[in-house]
Amino acid sequence: MPAPYTLVTRSQELGDLMATLGREPILALDTEASSFHRYRERICLIQLSTRERTWLIDPLTVEDMAPLGKALGDPKTEWVIHDADYDLRMLKRMYGFRAANVFDTMVSVELLNEPELGLAANLKKHFGVELNKKFQKADWSKRPLSDDMLAYAAMDTRWLIAFRDALKAQLEASGRMAWAQEEFDALVHIPFLPVEEEPGFLRIKGAKALKPRQLAVLRELHAWREALAEKLDRAPFMVLGNDVMIEASKEPPADLHELAARKGVGDRTIERSGAAIMKAIAAGLALPKEQWPRLPRPKRYERDDDYEDRLKRLKQKRDAIATERGLRQGIVFSNSQLADIARTLPGDAHALRAIDGVRNWQVKEFGEEILRAL
Repeated sequence: MPAPYTLVTRSQELGDLMATLGREPILALDTEASSFHRYRERICLIQLSTRERTWLIDPLTVEDMAPLGKALGDPKTEWVIHDADYDLRMLKRMYGFRAANVFDTMVSVELLNEPELGLAANLKKHFGVELNKKFQKADWSKRPLSDDMLAYAAMDTRWLIAFRDALKAQLEASGRMAWAQEEFDALVHIPFLPVEEEPGFLRIKGAKALKPRQLAVLRELHAWREALAEKLDRAPFMVLGNDVMIEASKEPPADLHELAARKGVGDRTIERSGAAIMKAIAAGLALPKEQWPRLPRPKRYERDDDYEDRLKRLKQKRDAIATERGLRQGIVFSNSQLADIARTLPGDAHALRAIDGVRNWQVKEFGEEILRAL
């Protein structure tokens, strides 16, 4: 049965709502974004639920979102979110909001070694609730939103608090509540600083297998696609697929006819952008060798003949712990953490805890065995 909800479309309505909900000790939150359709990802709908009721906030019509930000920053309210990292990053990027107190149900199911991490699978398992994911990739930036889309969105938070209750009981029974709390605390303190990222064309799957001249073509195609996608406010992959660009970089088409024959290139693409695509390919091919892009050199380490043996021992010990405790391997220690341990050779628990990303609970639960293996 679809969850009943109240749609909030005005600033006054949101202010009144948050004044009331500010007294709630626990609230569930989710967001729907435009990532599959628009060039700049933005939040298009925010779902809030208590144990009894659900509200849908339309941030495209609510001019003043500050009351929500104030509520998020109140440590007396616990915010239940599934995969909180994504929602918290979006709320910080768009509005500057930070949450002070979070319970992440996805982190919890991972720590409990549930076979599925997705919300739909877990609600079906725990409550027999079927979440229809029909609108998972819908364009939430379009208005008006249909009744079916709103009902779909309301279901995403309707059961979250009850799910949190069940997970918290399991975490406490298994002695893992302290693990979860440390993860939740880390989520609310993530700095969300902009990071230096490698060029966008190098992040395309398959790009790093290309030769320098092929990369030159891909860079030109990527620059053309980004400019058009921003102008049209469409997701770049909807302008031209990544696979098409990779193949065109590997084996550049000689003319429009050959381009049109490529998989993933339709008549509309040729009519609208065929000439521009061929121009970008030609520009990449025409670049002199000294202007071809080069892959950055991987970080080099001093020669260490025993590193691989140490890493192998650490992985074997980590895998044995995971099997014995009924945990995912990455929960015990991730491969990147083990690589850092194998290289830096921490001599005690304090040094192990100083490695980037290592949690206190990991050191307490598994540190002694890992250090012994090292």
